[in-house]
Amino acid sequence: MARRDRTTGLPRPRQRSAAKQQSRFSLNEGQQLRAVWAVGGLLIAVLVGVLGYQWFEGQFIHPNKTVLTVGEEKYSLKYYTDRLFLSAQTNTGTGTNVSILEQTLFTELEDEAIAKILAEEKGITVSEEEITAEVAAQLGVPQGGAGSTFDTLYRQRLETVKMSDGAYRRYTEAQVYISKLQDKLAEEIGNTGETVTLRSVVLATKEEADAVLARVQAGENLGTVAQTASTDVSSKQNDGLMEATPTRLLPDAVRTAIEGKTAGSDLIGPLEVAGSFWVFRIEKRDPQGVYTETQKGQLTDLALQDAIAAKRPQVKITTDMDSRDYEWANEHAGD
Repeated sequence: MARRDRTTGLPRPRQRSAAKQQSRFSLNEGQQLRAVWAVGGLLIAVLVGVLGYQWFEGQFIHPNKTVLTVGEEKYSLKYYTDRLFLSAQTNTGTGTNVSILEQTLFTELEDEAIAKILAEEKGITVSEEEITAEVAAQLGVPQGGAGSTFDTLYRQRLETVKMSDGAYRRYTEAQVYISKLQDKLAEEIGNTGETVTLRSVVLATKEEADAVLARVQAGENLGTVAQTASTDVSSKQNDGLMEATPTRLLPDAVRTAIEGKTAGSDLIGPLEVAGSFWVFRIEKRDPQGVYTETQKGQLTDLALQDAIAAKRPQVKITTDMDSRDYEWANEHAGD
């Protein structure tokens, strides 16, 4: 039997210990401290992980993002950035806006990739030796190994353009493909084709051209008028006679105006051509005219442009460049 209180005779209440009074879910100070450290450590680990991922993403994942695909050719943001810096160097002093350079570079890369496709379709290949030879030609020195003049100048070149060896060789490879494709197109064009010789008077305003037309129609000699009135220095010294020119190289307006017309036909004009006004006559059409080297080079350039334009719709081109990518490119160009 329990003892009773001597005063009241009632049983005394049992005293529970402090440990037994605590909830079974409560923590003592040591446990609480360990929990705080654990949570803090977890937060620090998460923060370090986030910062680490951001660094890794910025250094490796984002730069390697494919921003342009042309057929099977893929261009990373890093390579685009390297080429953007090179393009900016090339256009130094021209006042070209950066946004224009950014868009122009996409077209340039697309053209290079399409030119490579066209070249390969014609059986053209480019070897590592040819790439090295082209680099040497650009540097103006013979090829050489470590410690050579070539090696020294090439390292300096890479430092100047801020490109890796791999990126610069890829850029050079594109130039070699284009050069070899141009050689092939020049071979296909040949050395002869239709040329047209014009006798013309070139004038600054339509009013002056109208006056010259009236004079010639009234009986004055077109060549004689050209000697005194024409603003084209090279032809006026030859009675208005212009150089025999491949039809493809004539201004579009002139080519359209003479279509179907024979030599010695009526006067043509006044015709606006690049801000001037021409009054002219077809002096000669030669179906087997001989091209000058300059004309052949110009015809080759046009043939390349035409070939790329014709091929472009047949090639799948995908661009994936957002504002963040442009910001990265601008911030890291030249790094």
